[in-house]
Amino acid sequence: MERVLKYLKSGTEAKMNAVCGLIILTSMITYKVYEFKCPCIPGFNKPYSLMVLLAPPFIFFFVGVIVSQYCTILTLECSRPEGNREKNKKLLRQMFTAMIARALAAPVLWILVCLLDGKALVCAFSETMDPEQFGGFADFVEYDTAFLLAKVPCKSFGLLHTSSTRKAISRFLKFLSQGIGYITILVFIVLAAVARFVGPMLNPAVSLQLRYWSRYTDMEEKYFEEMCIEHNHKIAERNIKGYFEIGNDREERCKANTELAEAPVETLIYVDKWYHSRPSILGAEPPDHQYK
Repeated sequence: MERVLKYLKSGTEAKMNAVCGLIILTSMITYKVYEFKCPCIPGFNKPYSLMVLLAPPFIFFFVGVIVSQYCTILTLECSRPEGNREKNKKLLRQMFTAMIARALAAPVLWILVCLLDGKALVCAFSETMDPEQFGGFADFVEYDTAFLLAKVPCKSFGLLHTSSTRKAISRFLKFLSQGIGYITILVFIVLAAVARFVGPMLNPAVSLQLRYWSRYTDMEEKYFEEMCIEHNHKIAERNIKGYFEIGNDREERCKANTELAEAPVETLIYVDKWYHSRPSILGAEPPDHQYK
């Protein structure tokens, strides 16, 4: 447990990986709890199945983007004036790629599980099949073919419960769904291997530089947050102590409170300067203002 906590405190990337894993776990629990039931009504099967297949991935994707810490960093970095420090476009692209890759993990896993399960695809495309290729519904000539095809995903429908045509169509669509799922998994594995190994091999210097600047940006944001918290703590402590240590005279107390309240306002000026004119990395001189 201590190692896990230490890993989570190691930086932004570790926290993003933890959030990504949590979203993936949530998606799998949601799929396990949710019981897919095809409506088995002509004209409604495909819209319902595609909604189940695609709507949750969109939700998980946007949640993954919103909770990603890179989302805030990218927004601030793209919106801030250039100041004394140029914007590293390669680093911004890398952050954007990392954010999108982590946000896509849960949606892709949801779609793959749906494909491997096969129920959604059977429900969606049973009405598009030609029953004559699977033996036909010769025993049910009094029923409309579209109605019978819409009932293929429903095993509980007594009329087609023992129909070999229904079983053949269901097996074919499930086989097709699982085949697409396994091929998709293989494609993602190959793409991940190419992105992981080929990129650094072709240009290792750029890869190392991007890793360095990614870590530097992470550390800069971390220490900026820590400095703000530390400074706020000092100002709050000084204000409270100053309030209780002064005498009972009302005018003196009001005057002291006014003087002590100026410090946070001065700090906001320096925070504004940090945003509009962030200092350069090389040859940066220490600030001429020292906090007391």
